Amino acid sequence: PPPARPPHARRAPKRDTVAVCGAYGRGNAGDEAILQSILQEIRELDPDVRICVVSRNPAETRLTHRVQAIHTFHLPAFARLSRRCKLYLNGGGSLIQDVTSRRSLWFYLYTLWQARRQKVPVVMYGCGIGPVEHRADRKLAGRVISKNVDVITLRETDSLQELAELGVAGPEIIPAADPSLTMKPHDAALAEGIARSAGLDPAGKYVAVLLRAWPGCEEKAAAFAAAADRLYREDGLTCVFLLVDRSKDLAAARQVRKLMEAPSLLPEEEKYGGEELADLLRYMSAAVSMRLHGLIFAAGRGTPLVGVVYDPKVRAFLRYIGQNKALDLSEVTAENLVAAVRGARASASPETQRAAVARLQALEMENRKVLRRYLCENTGESTS
Repeated sequence: PPPARPPHARRAPKRDTVAVCGAYGRGNAGDEAILQSILQEIRELDPDVRICVVSRNPAETRLTHRVQAIHTFHLPAFARLSRRCKLYLNGGGSLIQDVTSRRSLWFYLYTLWQARRQKVPVVMYGCGIGPVEHRADRKLAGRVISKNVDVITLRETDSLQELAELGVAGPEIIPAADPSLTMKPHDAALAEGIARSAGLDPAGKYVAVLLRAWPGCEEKAAAFAAAADRLYREDGLTCVFLLVDRSKDLAAARQVRKLMEAPSLLPEEEKYGGEELADLLRYMSAAVSMRLHGLIFAAGRGTPLVGVVYDPKVRAFLRYIGQNKALDLSEVTAENLVAAVRGARASASPETQRAAVARLQALEMENRKVLRRYLCENTGESTS
């Protein structure tokens, strides 16, 4: 008979969990749409797999998405999680950047290192990269990603250049798209109900405006207001302010609305998730958005869009989908905004928009192919 195991010996933990780490649990509809889509993709491939999400609000994440969850920045909890992981997904979104927080960058890099230390396959999933501004952060990010990541799928190709400039070499890099593009639309009756609950007439004419509190945005409030007034008077478009992140967007929307003479809508009483925002955007004649996920949701519904660029990721996405209707925040004037909206509407056609949506969704399938490869390899299943 085999020798008895010493009483102090521990069994190796069973590797039965997919860990997903991103900017989750912060009330941002775009990030939550990414998470929802990733979870949907995992469950379609393996309905029985355990999933644990790294979140700023683990209790809410557990309740909303029916997963296990641990708190962001809880290093011992992530170390324990990594010992039972079969796959680690870092993403989606722009996690490798130090503009909003150096601390979060260091945490995400730590998770890459810790997962590889436990011999877990590491995939950076549906990502944008940068900007990483501090020299020490750039050196650290390049080294950690190079040594610890198996595959990187990108949601836009500008990030290829950033990876090269960071000195990243080693991981397989695959152009893909934002995971939230796989969100399944609500049926027409439910979407219409959501629109009516927000005060919209499904037969009306609207322009969506999605703002974000950001340095320089306050100075442009009068320009946004004047543009909205002109679009109402001259084009018959009623302005609808939509909020991707209520905590960061509401004040900016209220400031512009206060300066307007024309009627407008601000459906702030409801907390809309990504699916609901996408439903509302399908009723828009155009969308003007500082918010990246405002543009992604609009693109996914074939809505003509204008990007207001406050961060390189906004222009990178627009360039990726072949859309040149973009204004830097510093260039925003009422005249420029009106011209951009009219240009986006004039150049849009149902066929072109359907083709653009189909291309985006096909690119997003690259994420799913990578996920299938690693989930199936780890369970011994065929990838064919």
